[in-house]
Amino acid sequence: MEVVDASQYLGDLSGESRTSSDLQPRRSPDHLTGEDGPEWELVDVVLTGGAPWGFSLRGGLEHQEPLLITKVEEGSRAASAHLQVEDEIVSINGVPLSGYRKEAICLVKSSSKSLTLEIKRWRPF
Repeated sequence: MEVVDASQYLGDLSGESRTSSDLQPRRSPDHLTGEDGPEWELVDVVLTGGAPWGFSLRGGLEHQEPLLITKVEEGSRAASAHLQVEDEIVSINGVPLSGYRKEAICLVKSSSKSLTLEIKRWRPF
């Protein structure tokens, strides 16, 4: 598991939060919508200042799992930007992901001063 740490930097949430019926969640179609619409929302998280970023990632098509945040370091840019464990990464720096972990790691590592993550966050029930 690759760890990308942002403990020395502070990030901020871009404030853009939206729901989407265009992007299909990785759960079964029965979970697409609830009584109040989609059970998830897309959130843009912007980290600035450069690596390390402060989160761990696992999964990917090579493991037949979605790309999920598994750890957020306390006091990191990721924590300050409200990135959460189990957030699913949809795109990095505007590049939609094909689902492979190695692709996501390469995009994160190529980010020098800022990192923009579009994540899918499941709403609590």
